[in-house]
Amino acid sequence: MPLQDLQQSDYRIRKLIGSLGLALPILLPIASNQFLASISHYYYSTLSSLLFIIILSAFGLFLISYKGYKKDIETETISDDFLTNIGGFAALIVVFIPTACEESMSTYITLLCENDNLPLFGHNNSTLGTIHLVSAGIFIFCMGWMSKYKFTRGRNTKFNTLYRRCGNMVFIAVALIIVCIILEKTDIDFFINNYYVFIFETVAVFAFGISWLVKGKAIENIVAFKNEVVGTSENDKTEIT
Repeated sequence: MPLQDLQQSDYRIRKLIGSLGLALPILLPIASNQFLASISHYYYSTLSSLLFIIILSAFGLFLISYKGYKKDIETETISDDFLTNIGGFAALIVVFIPTACEESMSTYITLLCENDNLPLFGHNNSTLGTIHLVSAGIFIFCMGWMSKYKFTRGRNTKFNTLYRRCGNMVFIAVALIIVCIILEKTDIDFFINNYYVFIFETVAVFAFGISWLVKGKAIENIVAFKNEVVGTSENDKTEIT
């Protein structure tokens, strides 16, 4: 792939997406004070609902505004911009068409569902729930594709192994969710039966969060900041001496 310059704003977007990815599965259970069946079910919990909407909307808008590298006609069929636009719009659909309120593993949400007292766009419609599930899958899949196939291009191969492993973790997590759904539909119980979606979603989101942070040069920024602090400290000592 020919060497291309990347806009500085894209590096900031990468770091923001990575930070949000790491924060999402941590903040939601803390805000709700409980683990739910999936990340999407936090839409129905009061404080975590606000965080869910803000973070997923930010994902969508950041991905749509992300341009990345121009498509290499010789080696690529999909550009960074096109792929992240798909992921961004899928993230926004996840917000505006939430998951169905049933089977959340929360007594409070179950009562809301039974009484049809649902917030915003909340529903208990299986068709809308399927649209939400497919959109969430597309969003996560796009993030994994970026990690494994887009971030490993170019001359800087220092973290390529990390990007590929993160991408693989995303794909494996999505595949395991599909397998668990099939097992659940066939009435086969397994030890994480109630929380498998949340667990594997968290694995996938952590994986792409790490890869986006690293690709956004977060490590280089931390090292530069550390060197600046150490350099300043040494200069202060020299002046005192």
